[in-house]
Amino acid sequence: MDKLFVPLVIVSQIFAIAILVLLGIWTGVTLGGFAWDGSMKHFNFHPLLMVLGMVILNGDGILVFRLFPMFSKYTSKLIHLILQGIVVIMGGIALKASFAYQNANNWDNVHTVHSWVGFTTYLMFGLQWICGFLIFFFPKLSEDYRGAYMPLHRYFGLALFALAIVSTISGIQETTMFQTKVPKGRMYNDRQLIGDIMGLVIVAFALIVGYLVTNKEYQRKEKSLENDDEKQPLAGTEMKQTSSGSIQAADP
Repeated sequence: MDKLFVPLVIVSQIFAIAILVLLGIWTGVTLGGFAWDGSMKHFNFHPLLMVLGMVILNGDGILVFRLFPMFSKYTSKLIHLILQGIVVIMGGIALKASFAYQNANNWDNVHTVHSWVGFTTYLMFGLQWICGFLIFFFPKLSEDYRGAYMPLHRYFGLALFALAIVSTISGIQETTMFQTKVPKGRMYNDRQLIGDIMGLVIVAFALIVGYLVTNKEYQRKEKSLENDDEKQPLAGTEMKQTSSGSIQAADP
C-alpha cells in the first residue's frame, strides 16, 4: 500500500475535527446558539446537522472500507449502513429546522439554488440508502443484479458527496451574505471569517476523501470468490451446501 495512505487518513480526520470545532463556534457562538422556537437560533440546527451529517459522517462512512481492512466485509458494510442511516435522520431534522424557521418568518421554502441543490441531494441520498438496504443488506435481487448495481451505488455515493459539498459551501455563503453586516472599512467580521475558513477546510476534507476512495491502490484485497462474503447477503441466515449436497445453516 502507498506510504501516503496513513498520513492522508490522519490529515482527513484532523480536517474533520477542525470542521467540528469551527462548526460549533460558527453556529453556537457567532450565529447565536440554538433554540426550537422559530427564531434564527432554530435555523442554526440546519447548518449544524447538515455539515455534521452530509459532510463529516457521510465522508467517513464512505471511507469505512478503506479505514478498517481488518474488518470483514459484513462488518464494514454494517458500519457504512448505520452511519449513512444516521445521516438520513440528521438531514431530515435539519430540513425540518429550516422549514420551521422560514415558515415562522413567512418566507418561501426551497427558493434558492442552494435549497434546490441541497433538497435534491438529500432526497437522492435517502433513495440511495433505501436501494442499498434492499439490495445489499436484505437482498431481493440475485448476485448478478447486485454486482450490476454496485458500480451505480459507488458512483452515486461519490456524486452525492460532491453535491453535498457544493450545497454546503453555497449554504455557508448564503448565510453569511444574508445575515451578516460588515462595517465599512472592514473586509470581514467574525461570523463571515469563521464561515469562510470552515468552507475551505470542508473542501480540503472532501478532496482527501475523494482521493482515498478513488485510488485503486487503497482498495481492499479481495478474498477468493469461494470465501468472499461480498457475494453473500448481509442479513438473515446464510446457507452452505455440504459435500453430500445437503443444505445446512452457516455458523453465525
